[in-house]
Amino acid sequence: MFNNTTNTLPQSLRPLVWGLKWDELNINDDKEDIVLGVINGGTVQDWKWLRTTYGKDAIRHVLENRLSSEIYPESQNLAKIFFSVNSFRHARKSTN
Repeated sequence: MFNNTTNTLPQSLRPLVWGLKWDELNINDDKEDIVLGVINGGTVQDWKWLRTTYGKDAIRHVLENRLSSEIYPESQNLAKIFFSVNSFRHARKSTN
């Protein structure tokens, strides 16, 4: 699910994706970085924007495939409820 056709982020998210070049952000291509930034530092309003833009299932997929150490503990607990996240990875995937 991808609802945002303008490919622009709300200005309120700018400090949450500080490691990326704002003018070059692409909502689709940079989805994982945007999701992590909003989950770790966003407000409930930002989380609602995230859910409206990407959909609950896509966000859950991103979060379940990231290392738990990449997501603040307090954010993990809320994400489990808000996005029905079952678990977070505790180790990197093997290349074998």
